[in-house]
Amino acid sequence: MDEHKSFLENLKGMTWSERLRYFSDYYLVWTIGGVLLAAFLIYMIWGYTHMPADEVMYAFVFSDLFEPEKKAEAARDIAGLLSVEEGQVLLDDGHEVGDDGDMQIAVLFASREVDIVICPMDEFERLAGEGAFLDLAEMFDAEQCEKWRDRLVKAHGYVEQDLSYSEDPFHEAGQGMGEERVYGIMISEGERYRELTLTGDELVCGIVANSQYPENGKIAIEYFMGATENGE
Repeated sequence: MDEHKSFLENLKGMTWSERLRYFSDYYLVWTIGGVLLAAFLIYMIWGYTHMPADEVMYAFVFSDLFEPEKKAEAARDIAGLLSVEEGQVLLDDGHEVGDDGDMQIAVLFASREVDIVICPMDEFERLAGEGAFLDLAEMFDAEQCEKWRDRLVKAHGYVEQDLSYSEDPFHEAGQGMGEERVYGIMISEGERYRELTLTGDELVCGIVANSQYPENGKIAIEYFMGATENGE
């Protein structure tokens, strides 16, 4: 290769094997690096623009199973009411009350992922006593509260106790010691919910106190109770 000639002039004077060797010696590493960098950038851009949408309504359901087609229909209906994608509504049924279920719900509470919990009465009272739920009397208007008066469920909540860590290491002293409030609604008596369930058991629903989307949980309850256009 004549260093006094241009790149194109050198190429013209080479055979194909010499051109390949020249490219390999001077440009192969840079080309591979450039291709890998471009592939990485394309991957990052594609991943960012195709990220799954965040869930904005997560219902965690103890001791009940939904009819699959009705469950999918309900998710579509609720998504429509919230003006979101269907995949952003999760009806997570089939969980068992007990250690495994308690661990799962504790993780969801801590990560603020779950918006409403549907469960048997004894589990509802336990969770309410731990401060898990919002007061539904403050979530629904007076007309709704009157309409559902016989379906609203009261329970004692949690109240902070002025105790040291050694006296109450797990903050259990205030469980079930709080004021009795409307923390739940008998969701199994909801017109739309009865179409979903395969068990037909008595179940209560509460809106999680640290939910990121409590209003979406409220709308889901209204849907299950048959109080929305899609629920009628």
